[in-house]
Amino acid sequence: MMQSIQECSPPRHLVDEGEGDREEDDLRTRLHAMETKAKRLRNQRNSFSDDARSAAEQRDAIQNQAKEIRESINSMMEEQKKIRERAKVHRTRRDDIQTRIRELIGRSKGRREDNKNSRSVVVQLAETESEIGNIEDRIMTDGTLGLDKENKLLKKLKTLRLRRKELLPSVEEHSMIKLDLKNLDGSILTLKAEADAEHQAMVDAHEEADKIWEEIRPMFEERDFLRSEGDRFHALFVSNRKSA
Repeated sequence: MMQSIQECSPPRHLVDEGEGDREEDDLRTRLHAMETKAKRLRNQRNSFSDDARSAAEQRDAIQNQAKEIRESINSMMEEQKKIRERAKVHRTRRDDIQTRIRELIGRSKGRREDNKNSRSVVVQLAETESEIGNIEDRIMTDGTLGLDKENKLLKKLKTLRLRRKELLPSVEEHSMIKLDLKNLDGSILTLKAEADAEHQAMVDAHEEADKIWEEIRPMFEERDFLRSEGDRFHALFVSNRKSA
């Protein structure tokens, strides 16, 4: 009976070989699964890296475009600022000329102000030069002048010339208009024409600046859009890099 059982049982070395084959199969299966997983992770990492690189390239391109727009905006705004400053200069000239017109109109109506310093320097200069001319003419043509009177006139002439020297630096070349106080109506008309010209120059400058602003305004919207897109692609870049 014992002999029969032993005869029916497989040899021990065959059992060991079968178990060994199964262990090798299991090991190969696990290795294959690990390799498959590693390959999948590697592919995922490469995909995330590619996406991150693509996002970074798009971000950089958008940021460069936004930088160009910002530079254009800054350049145009600087140009607009200069034009506004030019308009301001024309406005100041116009206002100064209109002040002189009012002074001459008051003078023509006999309302000459006592305080000379309250009048514009151009009018003061014109009055000073007119007085200098009158004294010089009198000294040269009036043969009845006594020595004392002539000395007084020369002394006053010296004072007036010093006054003229003080006034000249304060009068800007662009607003220097030769006024003839002996012909007030003509001087007033000259000043009015000059004031009208300065006013028109001011209006033209503001219109030019307004046109530049109309060009700048949509550029602000584009700049803001590109900034938003740049931030979005940067967030994608950071997210993909983190995932990779």
